[in-house]
Amino acid sequence: MMKPNDLNTIPCLNEEEKAVTIGLATTAEEKIEIYGFRYRIYAEEMAKRFPNMDHKNKLLYDDLDDWALIVYAKAGSEIIGTLRVNIGQINDFPSFWIQVLSLNKFSEFTKNNQQFAYTSKFMVAAAYRNSTVSYLLAIESYQLYCQHQIQFSFGVCNFHLLRLYEQFGFRRFGRNFIDDGYGLLAPYVLLVDDIAHLRAVRSPFYRAARKRVSLDSQAIPWFYKEFEENSKILNSQLVSQEELWEFLYTRFGTYPNQALPILQDLSDIEAIKFLHSCGVVVHCDAGDQITCQGDTNYALNILISGQLRSANISNSVTTHITPAHAIGVNGLVNHPKHTEDIFATTTTEILVLSSLAFPKFSNANPNIANNILQNISRCDRYPSHRLIATAT
Repeated sequence: MMKPNDLNTIPCLNEEEKAVTIGLATTAEEKIEIYGFRYRIYAEEMAKRFPNMDHKNKLLYDDLDDWALIVYAKAGSEIIGTLRVNIGQINDFPSFWIQVLSLNKFSEFTKNNQQFAYTSKFMVAAAYRNSTVSYLLAIESYQLYCQHQIQFSFGVCNFHLLRLYEQFGFRRFGRNFIDDGYGLLAPYVLLVDDIAHLRAVRSPFYRAARKRVSLDSQAIPWFYKEFEENSKILNSQLVSQEELWEFLYTRFGTYPNQALPILQDLSDIEAIKFLHSCGVVVHCDAGDQITCQGDTNYALNILISGQLRSANISNSVTTHITPAHAIGVNGLVNHPKHTEDIFATTTTEILVLSSLAFPKFSNANPNIANNILQNISRCDRYPSHRLIATAT
């Protein structure tokens, strides 16, 4: 039987990581330094372009920073990570965020003057992305939720990051939406007092959460009834290998390693392990723009069910994508830019194989990973036509 101490919470820190300090930015100088760090990550490393970027001064900030708690991680005097937490009542948030996060619906449940948290601008320097820095930052945010008696903490992310946030204990809900510069985003929420869920997903929050004594569990059944009772969401941390395999088998009508070129020559056991370690199933609605031409891709996206259409602006050609085929460019290992705008024309399900999860999988399963890389190389050399392209 698994004991609480066996949970995969925070990895052991090496000497370099022990020197990392976590704190709150309180001075204008500290905040400017963090805005510059954000710019280097988003604009210079990821080649993102947002409406509120200050390219002249190389800073990234917006109106939410005016009243946010900005957490930083430092190695010595150097900023190596940050996240932002906004805590306020519903009317403190801009109308855009009230809508996409369904705050009006949550406010119907909460008591008068109940505060919500919204966590964003979470990033870590490249040299520290395989360290504990992201965990330390996230745990600091959880402590802030508890200090301010938050019941619901919200966030949004691109699909390749969903596994990470589900590991922290967040749950997907509501509809995907487009945010200018970020592409298609999925909203999620943390039920701060749901200790059982944090334990079930082996959240790094669990170590702190299990010590708490004042809990309000009424939000848990309410949320389940409102959002999860009839939900088809497959939580990447709760679905078993066998359940995911059976789900994909049912959708494809054959074994996934027979349907997907990336799994060619892998045994059932090898394919199951890879899909479960790196994959997440995402639901999209008709009209969702899955990829945006020019955006950098950080996953291999595969259509499970439904219908998509691809519009290539440069040559005015529309392509229809069929199940078991890739959506856009392959970003599992390298991170190319999308060359097409791809839209869902019906309700769809997508298998997202995350580049964030693949390095850890590769280290633990080098032989399987090597076969997958060979399959990727083979597909790149001999690309298949998904369907006949028709001129628009």
